[in-house]
Amino acid sequence: MNEKLAEALGYVDEKYVSAAAKRKKRKHYWIVAVAAVLALVLVLNTPRIPLIISAKAVSAASHSRKPERPRSGSDSFRQWYEDSQRRDALVQASMAPVASFSTDCAREILTGVDTTNRVWSPVNAYIALAITAELTGGETRQQVMEVLGVNSLEELRSRISTIWEQVYRDDGKEISVLANSLWLDKDVDYHQDTMDALAYHYYTSVYQGDLGSERTNKDIANWLRNQTGGLFSNRTGKVDIGEDAKLALASTVYFQSQWSEKFSKDQNTQQPFHTVEGDVTCTFLNKEGATMNYYWGETFGAVEMELENESSMWLILPDAGKTVDDVLGSEDYMAMITGCDSFPEENHKAMKVNLSVPKFDISSSVDLEPALEEMGLTGIFHPLGNDFSSSVDSQTPVYLDSINQDTRVTIDEDGVVAASYMILHFGAGAALPPDEIIDFILDRPFVFAITTGSVPIFVGTVNNP
Repeated sequence: MNEKLAEALGYVDEKYVSAAAKRKKRKHYWIVAVAAVLALVLVLNTPRIPLIISAKAVSAASHSRKPERPRSGSDSFRQWYEDSQRRDALVQASMAPVASFSTDCAREILTGVDTTNRVWSPVNAYIALAITAELTGGETRQQVMEVLGVNSLEELRSRISTIWEQVYRDDGKEISVLANSLWLDKDVDYHQDTMDALAYHYYTSVYQGDLGSERTNKDIANWLRNQTGGLFSNRTGKVDIGEDAKLALASTVYFQSQWSEKFSKDQNTQQPFHTVEGDVTCTFLNKEGATMNYYWGETFGAVEMELENESSMWLILPDAGKTVDDVLGSEDYMAMITGCDSFPEENHKAMKVNLSVPKFDISSSVDLEPALEEMGLTGIFHPLGNDFSSSVDSQTPVYLDSINQDTRVTIDEDGVVAASYMILHFGAGAALPPDEIIDFILDRPFVFAITTGSVPIFVGTVNNP
């Protein structure tokens, strides 16, 4: 089923094909497919497609609880501003465990590949695992929550709601809309209170139908097309959830933004990029004397490139004699991009930067299972001993068979285009400040990140653009 879902969303990893050929059909365990789809695009005013669902609606996702910004100077503006400050404080309080989770995972999945570009979505993985915690109970839930860095289900619910509301934006300049849907098989006896909790705290719509049937697959395809503005119509129309599945989760983030100050094509240059295997010639985007925030850590220098509103792209260049693995092996870079207190406040300043960065279009498929097992999430990957009793009634064991994420990121003169989806398949000393003007030339392997309001959406390495 992994390869079917991958094909439906536009990617097919060869390992899924070979694995499917070897895997025997497990008749004695539920198979729960969870596909989290993250789509970021740059086309403004994308048409909305009518949502037509024949499956039974169990719970409707809560509408955004993030209040719209009133007109400046109005009586309600002060109250909105105070509420906004409180939300920002809650997000910042949530970032330390999110940063820790992201750092530990990235260290496992992005390092050790000197010639390969790698990229993943921390927030995509974090939210998908959070929903998994909500669906489970007992020791299974406790183990998931330990990996996510929370002590209670109430804390997790608050954190996900806060992150969702921080990322959510639809103001004409930038669109960043998140959505989740859980699909239950018609034979599943579910707990309504859990479904309602998913709808409220995780903004998740819950439906029930004949999972694996052509009709329900079409419902899921319609939901995906609706949430992504039809941009994936040629792929979401092929969604094919297997007949063994009892639950399926689809999660989307629809995002569109542009650089606050675009690059000029007239300034593009052709120059070498120094890979570990030799030089390659690339098209570089260039800015001269641009005012940017420049940061430095023990192993890197970095600039923050502003997108519309509160989104940013971070370009992180290892110091001379250092590698991307040295950057990823520390916690400095993640503390920097998430605004955690552990990053020294004095290690950044506004500077004039002569920037040169290669245009790139990179994609990768990562298996998160080894990273999560290294972090202590082990029991859920085995057929026996898992507890899903908080969400469904069943005597049949449920376990996590695989968790894979495919991601693609492109940058050009106008901005960033990126897309990611993941599949959870359940079976049955600070350096001295730099000079005021600095040349920041990314002509060798580097790390990048995309954030929205300090939430890490994507982190990756460019070893060969």
